[in-house]
Amino acid sequence: MTLVETFLHTCKKYARKTAVTDHNGEITYEDLRQKAIGCADRLLSGDTRKNIGILLPNGKEFVIAFYGTLMAGKTPVPLNYLLSPAQLLYVIRDAGIDTVFTNDFFLPMLGNHIKNILLTEEKYPCTSHNEENMKQGDEEEQAALLYTSGTNANPKGVILTHKNFMSNLDGCIHAFDFTEKDTLLGVLPLFHTYALTTTLILPICVGATVIYLARFSGPKVLEMIEKYKITSLFAIPSMYRVLLRTAESTKHNLSTLRLCTSGGEPLPGDVLDAFRKTFPVPLIEGYGLTEATAIVSVNLPKKCKPGSIGPPLDNLEVKIVNDNGLSQPVNKEGEIWVKGPNIMRGYYNLPKETAEAITSDLWLKTGDYGKLDEEGFLWITGRKKELIIISGENVSPNEIEQVISGHEKVFEVAVVGVADKVRGEVPRAFVALHEQVTCTEEEIRNYCNQRLPHYKVPKYFEFRKELPHGPTGKILKRALK
Repeated sequence: MTLVETFLHTCKKYARKTAVTDHNGEITYEDLRQKAIGCADRLLSGDTRKNIGILLPNGKEFVIAFYGTLMAGKTPVPLNYLLSPAQLLYVIRDAGIDTVFTNDFFLPMLGNHIKNILLTEEKYPCTSHNEENMKQGDEEEQAALLYTSGTNANPKGVILTHKNFMSNLDGCIHAFDFTEKDTLLGVLPLFHTYALTTTLILPICVGATVIYLARFSGPKVLEMIEKYKITSLFAIPSMYRVLLRTAESTKHNLSTLRLCTSGGEPLPGDVLDAFRKTFPVPLIEGYGLTEATAIVSVNLPKKCKPGSIGPPLDNLEVKIVNDNGLSQPVNKEGEIWVKGPNIMRGYYNLPKETAEAITSDLWLKTGDYGKLDEEGFLWITGRKKELIIISGENVSPNEIEQVISGHEKVFEVAVVGVADKVRGEVPRAFVALHEQVTCTEEEIRNYCNQRLPHYKVPKYFEFRKELPHGPTGKILKRALK
């Protein structure tokens, strides 16, 4: 089935059930269907190009615009409102966007670069189009154009098909037994593939209810979990850090939670341990990337190894490859390659980059280093591009970060490689401490000396009040370098 077919099927099956709740109220599946058809009609009645921008916060209007665009036979392009003005304009021009769904708040970000502005605040009269006139698409057709966050270079457009999304969700739904009885909390911005897949398309596929927060807030998240009896939460490690800090000073009934999943960046061990002590469910880590339609592997409540990123989803393959392209044995480190129906069609208008990322036999080179153990669990050891080469030895910043983050005074840490005349490169650690604590470089260095080989202990330490974060919440190491 396509995303549109699934959407219409769910809307009919659960017509009177609440589909989405946001700060403006709730909407049933039947109302969602009608409004999406109206949205499609707005596009079909005008002169618009193929790619349609969506510049909106989390909420029902985003869902309506996403499915309405698909039903008009167009491609939704979620726009990252956290990008710099120059990068946002780059995405708009690269995708050839002339039409954008937005609201009054985000409108100034578009300047005079867009021909057709469709404001969600405006009311449009009903017209002659109905469900029968809507496009339902084909599984091999493009379903979305998602742009990478652009933390290392200009954002790249990733072409994802209906089959990509549906296959990835099949694996995810099967792994976690999602049903219409679930209530999900959407805190990650929907322009990100992790959020789009798990907190928009997934609940629509099964007929669940999703509660959206337009802006992340630790106290608000805990309040919403209790108020709406949330069963599932998808977030990134930095968000879970904030939730842990909030939980120290507030009390909420969180007993309805059955699943809390972390992705987007490595999960520090101290966050994992603290979460286990504070929340009624364990925090489980997964792994994915936009080019693989969000999810590659994930720990399961009954099949979990803390520190790993879980076994790959059942409907895809993973192998570890060395620099010569040869498969590595169990527990041997190398680059993670992924193959399956979830792999992107390619990068938009970038044939050279597509050929570099996807092999002739359709393996995706992720650029991440890791290993597979004897039970099939995947372990991340670092980013290929972030490896620090110390006197010829490859060192993963992630290994050093995991150690430093275990220090009780450390709130957040990032390690990068810097040039060194003797050893080629050496680690430099940027450290943000918990509030109202003091700590010396000697204290952290001694802590590292007890837990790391000498050459992996950072040569330099720099304390910051806070670390820079990119558009998706990841620590922005490029800025630190």
